[in-house]
Amino acid sequence: MKKIPRAEFNAIIDHPGCGAILGLKEDKVLLIQMRRNDFPFDTFEIPGGVSELNETPEQAARRELKEETGFDIGYTHDLITITPSVGYSNEYISIYIGELLGAEGEAEHTFDFFTKDEVAVLIKGGKVIDAQTLGALSFWLNGTVNTAVPDVLFLCTGNYYRSRFCELYFNQLMAERPFFADSKGLLAYRKINPGFISPHTLKYASEIELPLGVTKFPDQMEERHFEQAKLVIALDETEHRPMMQEQFPEWVNQIEYWQVHDIDFTEPSEALPVLKQKVEELVKRFLS
Repeated sequence: MKKIPRAEFNAIIDHPGCGAILGLKEDKVLLIQMRRNDFPFDTFEIPGGVSELNETPEQAARRELKEETGFDIGYTHDLITITPSVGYSNEYISIYIGELLGAEGEAEHTFDFFTKDEVAVLIKGGKVIDAQTLGALSFWLNGTVNTAVPDVLFLCTGNYYRSRFCELYFNQLMAERPFFADSKGLLAYRKINPGFISPHTLKYASEIELPLGVTKFPDQMEERHFEQAKLVIALDETEHRPMMQEQFPEWVNQIEYWQVHDIDFTEPSEALPVLKQKVEELVKRFLS
């Protein structure tokens, strides 16, 4: 047999990314029953699918959950991001976790709910074989997972630079406290930034030894997030108040605004230390 030199494989398949959901209900997880082509028996998977144009992985995951099972879901948290074909594709699968709500409409697939013991039996029996389901279930089986609403939600334009730093730093400062933050973007659905987080945020996080936590791609702000989060902070009033007025007029005066400009007006070397100080002040407010 001729061995093809690996050097000949120098192309990367471009992929829009995927979203998947680990949906929980009463300490059980929802899995759909699937029969894949050229596979001899049914397997069990978490719901998920490919991101469409102008759709973030989280939005894709929630849509696929609704289509495949009929279920809605509460606040979704980033659980894990995997790259299933890292050698020849830039595909990533962002997996989210949350508590399932009611179900409406028809389900595309047969599904059921499983306890941890039942899931372990499925895995050992070779009935769970796809990477995203195995990755998500490993977190659920081996540790605690968070499905509560955030105490504070940081909001910027793309959920790529400023809001991501604030989320990371707040959560580091509150690591031993019962408070946590999340972040979203008003225009994250446009997906115009490369990668999952700004190089400026990465650089500053490294300088102050700030852990990055779970790999998270930008998430889009939606109406439900205002209803769920306890406190929403937009990071640049000049930039974000007009966006809020256009997208969420009923919420424009119900959130808090800071005044830290994007990189087209303020250098990251100046903006990020200001955000660091403001997050520290916010933590003091929570603890007072």
